Parts: sequence; C-alpha cells; structure tokens
Amino acid sequence: MPDFGFVGTSYVAPSIYQGDQECINFYAEIDSSKQPGDRGIVALYPTPGLTQEAQLLAAEVRGLHTMSGGTILIAVAGNRVYQVSTEFVATQIGTLTTSTGQVSISDNIDTGYGLTAYIVDGPNRYTWVATTNTFTTLPNTDGPWQGASVVDVVDNYNIYNEPGTQNWACTDLGSSLSTQALYGTADGSSDLLVTLIVNQRQVYLIGEVTTEVWTDVGNVIAGITSFPFQRVPGTSSQSGIVAKYSLARLGETFACVAKDNRGAATIEKMEGYTWVRISTHAVEQSLLNSVVSDAIAYTYQIEGHEMYVVTFPSVGEYGLTWVYDLSTKSWHKWLSWDSNLAIYKRHRSNCAAFFANKNIVGDFENGKIYSLDNAVYTDNGNTIRRLRRAIHLTQDLQRQYFDSFQIQFQPGVGLSIGPGYESEGVVTETGNVAPSGPSYQLVAEFDWEYIATEAGETITTESGDGFEPLVTMDYTGPDTNGAEIITNQYTATPGYDPQAMLRWSNDGGSTWSNEHWVSMGKIGNYVNRALWRRLGWARDRIFEVAISDPVKVVIVSAELKMSAGDN
Repeated sequence: MPDFGFVGTSYVAPSIYQGDQECINFYAEIDSSKQPGDRGIVALYPTPGLTQEAQLLAAEVRGLHTMSGGTILIAVAGNRVYQVSTEFVATQIGTLTTSTGQVSISDNIDTGYGLTAYIVDGPNRYTWVATTNTFTTLPNTDGPWQGASVVDVVDNYNIYNEPGTQNWACTDLGSSLSTQALYGTADGSSDLLVTLIVNQRQVYLIGEVTTEVWTDVGNVIAGITSFPFQRVPGTSSQSGIVAKYSLARLGETFACVAKDNRGAATIEKMEGYTWVRISTHAVEQSLLNSVVSDAIAYTYQIEGHEMYVVTFPSVGEYGLTWVYDLSTKSWHKWLSWDSNLAIYKRHRSNCAAFFANKNIVGDFENGKIYSLDNAVYTDNGNTIRRLRRAIHLTQDLQRQYFDSFQIQFQPGVGLSIGPGYESEGVVTETGNVAPSGPSYQLVAEFDWEYIATEAGETITTESGDGFEPLVTMDYTGPDTNGAEIITNQYTATPGYDPQAMLRWSNDGGSTWSNEHWVSMGKIGNYVNRALWRRLGWARDRIFEVAISDPVKVVIVSAELKMSAGDN
C-alpha cells in the first residue's frame, strides 16, 4: 500500500478516533508536476533551526523592526532599546518605561531629522533619530494623548491608536511629532478599537468585533488643517480581533486571531474587505477553553513558503505554536523540545524581522536574537524533535496483519563525525576489587601470577608492538586491594547514524507501543532503507515516527504491506 496517507499535516480532531494526525517541526512541500497516485506528491521537510546572532539584555525580546534602507535593526529586550548593525553588533540607544509585553515599531522620513524610528509600548510613545542617535520619550503635550499600543506608517504619517478607546491619530506630515493633535474615531460600531494596520495605503481599523477602512484624502477644507483620513464607504465587516498582537502581514493582505459577536479563536485573513477563515477545526479545537487574547504572530518567507506563525503562550502548560503555510494552505506545529522534561513547548521565537538577508527572530525570555536557517537542524544547539503521526488504518474494524512498514527518508544524511565505541581505552583506578566473581580485572600484585601493575604504569603485551590483545578471565579469588580495569562506553555523536523511532497504537491513539529504532542511513549510504518488519495485527492502527538527530530529515513517502486476517 504505497502512499497510504502517512505523509500529511496536523489534524487532531475533537475525538482522536476520528483523526489524530500530528505534524510537528515538519512542513509540507507539494510537487505540482506529479500526477495523482505518484509517489512523493507531498513530502515533509524540516522546519528551520536557530543560530544565535546577538545577545541583548537577558529578557523577553519584545519587538524587532528593520529600518528603511535595511542597514539598521531596532530591537527591544526588556526595557532596553538597541540598534543592531548588519554585523549583528547591538548598541543600546534608549530605555522604555515598561519591561514586558510586545512593542510596536515603525519608521518614517522626518523632513527635519531624516530617518526616525517610532516605538510604542502602551503607556508611551518614543522616537529615535538615526542621524543624531537621539532617543526621546514623547511628552504628554505631544498629540491628543500620551500612549499607544500599535503604530504603522502611511503617506509619511505615523498613525497610532489610543488604547481602550475608538480613537486613532496621526503625526504631522513628514514628522514624528503630533503638534497638531489630529485624530479620528472608528465609530462605525460601538466596539473599541483594538489595533490597526496599513494595507495598500488604506488603514484597516480593527475593533473587538468589527473592522472599518479609512484612507488618506488630504486636508479637504481650504485653509484649515484637519485630520486627513476619512472612512471608505461600504468597507465595514462584521469581524474583529481577539489578540491585538496576532495581527501580521500575509502575502498581499494580513491575518489574525479573530473574534465576532458569535465567538472567537478562529484564524482569519482579509480578502478585499472581507474576513475569510483559514484555520481548521483541528486548530480551533486545540484552542478551546483557553486564553487566546495574548496570542502573538509574525510572518516569514523561506524557499517560497510564506509562513504565518502564531504562538499562544497560555494554551496548555507550556504554550503552543501553530504555523500556516500560505503556499500549501496547510498547518503544522512548530515547537521547542525540552530534553530534560521530554516535552514539547511553544517555539522560542517571539517576534521577527527580515534583516541582513536573514530571517531574524527574538527569544521570548533570554534576550537572544537568532537567524532562521533551513540548513540548521538544532535550536541553537538544542535538540529539535520532529514527529509525524499518520491517519487511522482500518478496514471496517476488521483484523489486519502488518507485515512490513517502510518510510522513504532522504537517505545518507548522517553527519561526518565520530562514531560510538564499546570502550574508549583501558583506564585504571585505585580501589578495592570485588571479593567474589565473576570479575574481569587486572590484579596489581604477583600473588596470583597475573599481569602486575603499579598506579600510573603503562600496560604492554609481550614485545609491546601493540598487536597482542590483553586477555581477561574470570577471577573468583579474595580481595587483592589492587587496581581494577575500568572501561567506559563512548556514545556516538548525535547525527552520526541518525535513527527513526517508530511506535504505533492499536486502539485509535489511546495507548502506544514502545519505540522501535532503525537507521536512516549514515553519511553516503544513499540506498539505506528505513524498514520495520513483523508489526503484529490490529483493527485500528496508527503509526508514528519521531527523529531527534540533528540532520536533514525529509519524508518523501511511506509503504505498508499488510493483509487481512480471519475475523
């Protein structure tokens, strides 16, 4: 049974007996040139690993923004603001009044000062002038109010909201100051304004349960400076946002964790002026009865796949990260692996920017800035555990015997590093030898007519040319108070002989077998077969494979040989 559905994406249904598919730290690649039924139409590729590029204050990285021109990255960690060079040298340029929570950053060309960053953190608004390296906390006399939680830029206006109201404002044209205190009100409905985003030079004002669109019409009253934006008729929609920092650009539009007056926690993207659901029931099921208002999102593009990454810090005990692939319209989970606890946790990334020709992300707790790389197979040296759990295999719940199961990995991906050995040489240590055998030891006295040593002496055999073996034998004599031979096993470096760990469930996913390991192929072994035989019988079988070696893990297809049994 070739390509029986083993390769696929995440879909855990409300009942695992309907569907229990998992796809963790893999994303799907579709070969549109192949015909239906061909092997490898869909393959699973490894999600990017993390490589540290810079260390900021050991705290939450709250925001990243690439300044216009692409030579400066603005980063916020804790209460500190940094400029980061293309060589990833970080220099502190300012201090915020807050230390936690997401920040929003934009920039514009100030006609008086040149390139200027604009940062908001809720209570306050801040500017940084690149040419003079001047950081300023804007006073409460600037603009119609003090703070903002989100900022964007359009037509050389910085636009920002007033938290907890329907109001939003703009700076003076070509300025980072709001001396004219110009603002408008998103009052097409009674819900509060939560966030805003500029798309194709139109301003989308997204409230709790509705959205309306405004555009720049200029100052329409001759001789009077007025708020330059007006509502676009016929653009209101009956959906809003539940998590203001889940809003992120996606393709030519944007997506967020949505909310309306009928419910919340669907993930939707804007098409024209209409919200369209992109989450599946499985994604929504994973968020059921959980806090989702603190969700955060960003997008990145790699090898033609544009990914909407949304993390839910309060889902479960350790958080959850989902990724939507715009190119394949499929979902997978992107999770960090805690080797000490042997559990999955939310992905470490907290925000992102494209800078210095790299996809850059900030860590949610330790101040590290990483680059994403499809050719890196660890999270900054930490294990990435990849997992695929397939569909139910059942024929009307009749008994089936599973003769063999083979996964077509990309073979020969083992690393060119040291293998494992049974021992790393003979090591002697002073101590009492066990008084009773069997014992394999080198006795340090002549009483028993064995090889004698003194502490620190080198053992040689016969002529000492290095080719005669050292032979041990059972020893049952009394304690000789000698120096015992101790041998230590040397474990192969992970990745030398990468292993695929298979297990299965015979009861629809409720309980699982032990793991059964096979090799994916050492380096250069391009004909290796990851094959398991004599796998028993079941009426409802689910196969699951996991890989934790730091190698390129690609699952092209799978083949299963099974036969019907007597029922």
